[in-house]
Amino acid sequence: MGLGRPLFGLVAREPVLHILDVLTHRPESGPDSAPFVTGTIDGRSLLQGRMSLIRTQSQSQITGYVVTFNDVTESISALARRDAMLRQVIESLNGPVGRLGDPSGDPAAAAREIGAALDRVKDDYRRLLTGWWPMSDIHSADLFDYVIRRLDNSGLKVNMTGLPVWLHGDSHTLVLALEALLKGVAAGTGAAEFDLGVEADGRHGWICLTWVGGRVGDDSLIAWQKVEISRALGGMTVRDVMRHHTREDLVEEQVDGRVTLRIALSLGREGQDRAEDALKLPPRPEFFDFNLLSQAPAGDLGQAGLRSLTYVVFDTETTGLKPTQGDQVVSLAAVRVVNGRILTGETFNRVVNPGRPIPAESVKFHGITDEMVEGKPPLTVVLPQFKAYAADAVLIAHNAAFDLKFIRMREAECGVVFDNRVLDTMLLSAYVDGTPENQSLDAIAERYGITVTDRHTALGDSLVTAAILLRLIDGLEAKGITTLDQAMTTLDMTMELHNRGLAFN
Repeated sequence: MGLGRPLFGLVAREPVLHILDVLTHRPESGPDSAPFVTGTIDGRSLLQGRMSLIRTQSQSQITGYVVTFNDVTESISALARRDAMLRQVIESLNGPVGRLGDPSGDPAAAAREIGAALDRVKDDYRRLLTGWWPMSDIHSADLFDYVIRRLDNSGLKVNMTGLPVWLHGDSHTLVLALEALLKGVAAGTGAAEFDLGVEADGRHGWICLTWVGGRVGDDSLIAWQKVEISRALGGMTVRDVMRHHTREDLVEEQVDGRVTLRIALSLGREGQDRAEDALKLPPRPEFFDFNLLSQAPAGDLGQAGLRSLTYVVFDTETTGLKPTQGDQVVSLAAVRVVNGRILTGETFNRVVNPGRPIPAESVKFHGITDEMVEGKPPLTVVLPQFKAYAADAVLIAHNAAFDLKFIRMREAECGVVFDNRVLDTMLLSAYVDGTPENQSLDAIAERYGITVTDRHTALGDSLVTAAILLRLIDGLEAKGITTLDQAMTTLDMTMELHNRGLAFN
């Protein structure tokens, strides 16, 4: 290494470019440094690196980066030797444990004792690996986006679905492992289209790889986990990546013809910190101009089943709460819901220049500052783009009257008309849940056990609202509400009850 010499004459190119891609595409509030692992180009050494971005004084532009390296070849070699030793002990004992049969003793008790000892060894070993490997928090949507981009020319279609969460891991090796698994499943089953999502259960964030078709079986799963994913990382396999990240094995499930591989990861601390910060903020006041939700009959569309409709779930962030007194939109985002699936990869997300200063009391909610909207398009550009994205879908929002007011006041100026049918999750929840007192987005998400990520961002709130919508459809169907017309009638009834002071406060 020396001045004027190319970095990639020393180290493998891909891990460095990957972590640069991760940092440059992170949200503006995200950290400017992250760890990674790479190897020298001759394959003799492994390096633990950390990249830190260099920004201009205004923080608006990236002008360079600093990378530091530690040689961890010996550490990895030691881990590999311990890996081989422990694996040999475990595999050699698993057989005898199953064949214990001493007539003079208690074979069942002996088997339990040896099995417990083996479990302790495996737990200690895996904890050693997960504790050492350099990891950081990563947003699942970013992780899946890297995977999808790597598969651009593979002939496979991968849909990002479900609510994103913050995970803790090494994004580079996870991307390589997921790519290998997708290609393995495609080769083994003939599937060409997959859903890629994540579920959180409080302990883990389960990456879910789903397709329509047959199961793959234990033999295929074992074979795929032995596939080498990176020669630059010492011949690392899919199994190695899993062992670095979790003490759980791959789980295969089949429901209604759809097969899912589930991979456990640790949840990221960043998402928990953001959720805790969001709970400290008061909820946005409910906006009760429900006349904005008065709608003509839906015609033929009204007879469509709620599960068969295409929805666009949207949200706005604004300079304040008074659209008739000059407050404007600073962010508009949406996500599409099709056939009961939240298509996280088909989102609309724009920062909008409001043409006026953003008050500090609003910035503390959504985090969008005057500097961040500088050079961004005005609503006259963004609103027609949003109409093209929404097309004829049914629009969904939480406390929809608030967001609609900001949009309807600017329709003529922007040259668009939003004549879409609209449903409000706040009002529908009041009907489905028996009019509980608290109809805030956080309260409903907590009732339904939905993990809230990126609260008080337009896209984050759209995604949570989409998850709530799917739960509400279950509740509506349980009450015999199965079509759009019926849902709109229910919405009208709930609005009327509210106007009479009978629904909720």
